[in-house]
Amino acid sequence: MLTDAILNTLVPPGAPLSLVGAAGESFPSGLIDLLGLGAGVPPRSAVAGVTGGLIIGNVATFGQPGGMAVGKRPELNVTIGTSLATSDSCTLNAALQAAPDSGAGGGYQPGAWQTIAETGPLTAAQCPAGTVIMRFPWLPPFPANLRPRFLRILFQTASGLLFTAGTIASAVVTTTRDDQFNRNAANNYVVG
Repeated sequence: MLTDAILNTLVPPGAPLSLVGAAGESFPSGLIDLLGLGAGVPPRSAVAGVTGGLIIGNVATFGQPGGMAVGKRPELNVTIGTSLATSDSCTLNAALQAAPDSGAGGGYQPGAWQTIAETGPLTAAQCPAGTVIMRFPWLPPFPANLRPRFLRILFQTASGLLFTAGTIASAVVTTTRDDQFNRNAANNYVVG
């Protein structure tokens, strides 16, 4: 699998995200800034006199209408590190979220987070080490007028429950898949 070095900041390989915490706690991944400058940095503007600016025309709050470039869409690949364990039937929901730029008044930080897609509740039995729990193409933001600048994955535990062990090994953006999902298909023939 080929990963995008710029968009590889959700949970980088080699820096696992622990899912052990208080009951009902949520664990956010790192942020992806689609502008590439980082949270808290205002968009550069050619109109404002910054050479090499990214925005031509009227200065406005940056937002991606489609959430990514046109053409072949990147994909998310989220893998469990340490197997999930719980003593109280805790489940995990992984949600891809997007947020608009709060603009100058908000310090160019993420605004309200909006869930674009989620896995639904996954049990500890479904999440042994090495399991890929999210593998889908980059989805356009929802609602259609969201125009996000920031993306993250929020790992949510069930209300009032907790994991006693478990990590996310990596949450990366891939540009090309090299795994063969068809190798997991059941054989539909018998040799007699």
